[in-house]
Amino acid sequence: MTNVEKAEDLFRRAEWSYQDMRRALDAQFWAMALRRAQEVVELSLKGLLLLMGAHYPKSHDPAPAFLEVAKAKGLEIDPALEREISALSKDLAEKRAPSFYGEMPVTEEEARWAVEGAVKVWEAAKRWWKECLKGRCQP
Repeated sequence: MTNVEKAEDLFRRAEWSYQDMRRALDAQFWAMALRRAQEVVELSLKGLLLLMGAHYPKSHDPAPAFLEVAKAKGLEIDPALEREISALSKDLAEKRAPSFYGEMPVTEEEARWAVEGAVKVWEAAKRWWKECLKGRCQP
């Protein structure tokens, strides 16, 4: 399996988690919405790292690696979005397991914040994906 094929697989998984995240939000299943939001962010960024020819970290917070590689490859990212991605990815990576296993409560406000952030990352990731496929950030 090539890096592009692996990246495509991660993007398909991110899209699946995105749909699941929306269903969880609609069902007011706050912990699951947060968990799926975290997966959307993680899988999207890791897929992009693979597409750019880089390895992704084995942690659940790939934002630092993604932002470093994206800059090196010349991918344009608004500084405000960059800060938002960093904060979101870090926070969700820390909350993914405790929220999923009921070790911490997740409020509606937290779930909506996570989903809103994941939507921003997903939409940006799809744009960057297209740019990368056009050769803008290939290895």
